[in-house]
Amino acid sequence: MATLPTPEESARRILSIFALNNSRPDDVLIAEQADFAFRQAGGSAAEFQAGLEYAAQNGWLEIGENNTIKLTNAGFAENVKPDKNSN
Repeated sequence: MATLPTPEESARRILSIFALNNSRPDDVLIAEQADFAFRQAGGSAAEFQAGLEYAAQNGWLEIGENNTIKLTNAGFAENVKPDKNSN
């Protein structure tokens, strides 16, 4: 049985969607588009929501009233950190 991703792992997957779009700080995605991309990669709606909440709580993303998700400076910096496991 597969293990579910943690909220942090889901948040990082959302950040990767921004990276695929070559997003910079203050760039915005429509939540439905990000959710669609997340699900296309095998995630669920609950995992997307948990990741979104984790990212917002950590200052990586800002959730807008008009169904948008904005990448913050902190989220951009978090997304470009080198992988801890790479040499």
